[in-house]
Parts: sequence; structure tokens; C-alpha cells
Amino acid sequence: MRVLGVNGWPGVSHDAAACLLIDGEVVAFAEEERFTRHKHAYGAAPLNATAHCLDRAGLALDDVDVVAHGWDLPRLYRDRGLDWFSCERDALEHLLPAALFPRGRDPQLTFVGHHHAHAASAYHLSGHDRGAILVLDGQGENESASLAVGERGRVRMLRSVRPGWSLGYFYSAVCEHVGLGGDAAGKMMGLASYGTPGDATFGTFGFTDDGYTLDAVPEGLLARGSTDEESAALELWREHLARTQPLPPNRVSTRFDPAIGRFRRVTERDPFDYRDLAATAQSAVEQCAMGLVRALLRETGQRTLLLAGGVAFNATLNGKLLRMPEVRDLFVQPLAGDQGVALGAAAFVAAEAGERVRPMTGSVAWGPRWSAGRIRERLEAAGIAYTEPADIAEATADLIAAGDVVGWVQGAAEGGPRALGHRSILTRPAPLSQRDRVNVRVKDREAWRPFAPSLPAEAAPELLGVPTPLPYMIVTTPVPESSRELMPAVVHEDRTTRPQTVSADVDPLYHRLLGAVGERTGAPVVLNTSFNGKEEPVVCSPDDALATFARCPLDAVALGPFLVRRDTGGRS
Repeated sequence: MRVLGVNGWPGVSHDAAACLLIDGEVVAFAEEERFTRHKHAYGAAPLNATAHCLDRAGLALDDVDVVAHGWDLPRLYRDRGLDWFSCERDALEHLLPAALFPRGRDPQLTFVGHHHAHAASAYHLSGHDRGAILVLDGQGENESASLAVGERGRVRMLRSVRPGWSLGYFYSAVCEHVGLGGDAAGKMMGLASYGTPGDATFGTFGFTDDGYTLDAVPEGLLARGSTDEESAALELWREHLARTQPLPPNRVSTRFDPAIGRFRRVTERDPFDYRDLAATAQSAVEQCAMGLVRALLRETGQRTLLLAGGVAFNATLNGKLLRMPEVRDLFVQPLAGDQGVALGAAAFVAAEAGERVRPMTGSVAWGPRWSAGRIRERLEAAGIAYTEPADIAEATADLIAAGDVVGWVQGAAEGGPRALGHRSILTRPAPLSQRDRVNVRVKDREAWRPFAPSLPAEAAPELLGVPTPLPYMIVTTPVPESSRELMPAVVHEDRTTRPQTVSADVDPLYHRLLGAVGERTGAPVVLNTSFNGKEEPVVCSPDDALATFARCPLDAVALGPFLVRRDTGGRS
């Protein structure tokens, strides 16, 4: 069976993506933003992502059995009084036009409930036969949190929380109040570690054995003439926060910066002033989520917890869930946001047809790849001076050991916001000043933002006290005091880190690089952050990498087997 899973709809979506599942195995996945270079691909259909998936498998759209969309859009539109298409064929043409995807026949178009898709992505890709599933995000069609159980190859939904009580919308509203922007949850999570939590009820939350309640927003909030309740919920939260918080909303303006030749967001106050508010919001979300988890595990009798949804990107929360005494095993789907429902919708359809979906094995590198020959062509076409070391891992390890900051572009592009050793910026995790150098000079971002380490899986027990693999950089863990001096640039203010453990079986080249760094420095650890500039998606192609290298003060970039050094001038 060939299932094309998609997310994204023209004009009304974000994080457009496509996934191709053949006989239960993921053979391709990509996000639209990686091709268009528009972060989150707001309002876009997954056109380039779909083309990549079909091209990688050598298929046309009429070779596909089912196109599975990760939203039940007909239901969503109908519930809100919006017009929908009169037939499936018109809907498919709107999504994937025949002018771009010629076909002799239309595959079946199936719409999967959004939280069903999230839940399926967590269950079917986890490798667990049984588990309790928690989905937390902004919202699906009519829910913002869903409790479910996976067993015997099927997902069974238990109950849900309506959009008005969305933890995702609450966190976004606080991000706006702080001046970071509504889609800056990752930034605020980092800021929270510097603050002291106050009253986590915010004068409205009630923390219960079954989860939480709140008064600031009606649970049954329902928008008419809109596809979601986000605007209405955020407005109510903005009013509540403006009334109850000691610091007023951080005003944001846009000013032209002649030094960079474009407009830049400027806040009236330093967002760091709001660190206590960030810590309090983080505490509120944690208490709400823990209440839901306790109720879910109690109701299902499970001790394996599976997470998905945008709130599951909150690695601090995930670390605390992992350390709950009720939780024995934790799997966080690494494409936890809406890009992941492309995977989940495809997995849901395949499982319903009786196929067994093959689980993840530690990598999400299903995107475009370039051969050495094609990379060489791009370097020479651009007039870029390069060398071809006998061993790119050894040569790059020399630079990292010397303190250089290096772009690392190898193999297939990865999905999701985390770079896991295929599209990364790497440097030594010591001294502490390396953190400031990469934050401020290289990535032009706030100095308080944390970084994550990559290390060999076999070194994690000794260096981090972590007995189980954490391959996706999506769960925090405390750093033992004995290891903090080895990697101060990747230890956050709360003495935790968000590690990626690397297996030689899954990524032999990256694993070998880490070993080579260890031979030179005494610790097989690197600071790993995504290879992208400010407000841009992670690089995908060699051209993307070279363009970002030209703008950002990296010392070098390793493109496949080739090395480009800043000190050579970058020109042949």
C-alpha cells in the first residue's frame, strides 16, 4: 500500500509537510519550508514536499493509493459554518493541482482527525505495542488536548479538552506578552530557567487530579467564520495577562536597520525582564500536563507514555514527565508539531488497512540528499574554493577541537526543528564563551538561549547518567556535576541539558566525528544547533548551506566530503 500523508492547506495552515509510506515504511518525508525558505510555510500546501516524496520513490501521484490529510477539514469547515467543496475531486485538485501533479486517475483523498493523526504518529512510530497517548497542542478540529490509548495496532481516543482551554494558546499568549512573539515557545522555555516561578494559577487555573480547569477563557469557545479559536482565545488571554501581571505587555515595533538592510523587530523592554513570568507559565503548563498524565495512566493502567502535538516540543516538560514515578517509558514523537501529522495521517490509514507501521529507529533523515558529484558541481558553479580531505570526519574534528564553529551538511535532510547531525552547526562545548559566540555572533539570537549536546550513545551513561537512548534532542535531563565542566556551553541555567545520543548503527559518520572529537579533546561531545540564520528554516540544499555560510560568521562548512574554509576567502 502506498499512502501519501500530508499537512497544509492553501491559505489556512502552517508547517506544511508530506510523507510517503510504502508497505508501512516511511521512505520519504519533507517540510515545505525547507524548499520555499519561508519559515513554517504559513498558508502553503505541501507542493514541493510532495514532489520530493514522489521523486524519491520514483512514483507519480496516480501510483499512490491514498492521500491522507492530517486534518478533518470537511468537519472543521462544516462545524464553523464555512463552505466546503462539493466533491472529493475538487478538494484534491485544490490541494495538489494536476498541472503540477499530472495523473491518469485520482488517488483516494482521506481526511484524518487532527488529534487522531497526532496520536497515530506517537503510537505507530514508537515501537511500543501498548501505551498511553497524550496529545497537547494549540488545537485540532474541536480539541486542544486528547487522551488516548494505543493497543493491538489501533488507537482508541478516550477524552479531550476543548480549544478554549488550550495550553498551547495560553503559552503563546504569554510569549506575546513577553515580547517574543506568539510562535516563540522554544525561546520562552529557555528563558523560564532564569526566572523564579510565582503563582502558577495566574488567578484562573485550577490544578486537579484529572488535569486542570480555568476561568479566563470559556472551555466551549467556538468561532464562527474562522477555522479555529486561536484569535479569540489569545485575545482573552491578552486581556487577562494585562490585568493581572505586574509588568505590562512588552510593546513590539518594526524598524528598518540600515546595517542589515531590512526591518527588525524591536521590543520596548528586554524580554529577559519577564523571566519570572516565563518561569511561572512553564510551571503552569507542567502542572496541567502532569495532572493529565496521572489521570491518563490511572485510567489506562499503562506506564508507557507517548507524546505528540506542538506542546510536546517543550523539552523541559518532557524531562519532568520522564522523571515522574508513574512513567516507566517515554516516547516523544520528534516531529511533534503539525508537520508530524503528515506522518500520523499516513500511519493511521495504513494501520486501518491492516498494515504494520515500522517504528522510528533514531533518525528522521528522510529528506533530500545530494551526491558528492552534485555538491562539487554547485561549489564550482559558485566559484567557491574547497578541499577534499581524505576523511571529512577527521578534518572537521580538527577544526572543532581548535574551537572553530563549523557547518555540517551530510546525507539526507532531516525533518523537524532539531538538527540531529545532518544539517547542524557544531563546535566545542567548552569553554562557556562558545555558547555566547554561537548565540550572539553566529546565530544573532538572545544570549540566554540554551544549546544542546550530541554525544555517542555509549558515552551517555557516564557523562549524563542516562541509561536509555535519547536520540531526538527533545527531552531534558540533569547534568551530573562531574560533567558540567566538560561541557559548560550546553548546560542550561537549571543544570539540565537536552541531549542527542548518537548510535553508530543509525548515523555512523556523525558517530565517528564525535569519537574523533573525543580523541582530541578528551570528551566525545559537541555543541549542536540547527544550521540556519536568524528567522530562517534549517538549510536543506548545498546552495542553502553556502548562502547561510556567506551571511553567518562560521569558520568552515563541511558539505559532504568537501570542506570550505572561511580563511581561504571562499573563492577560487
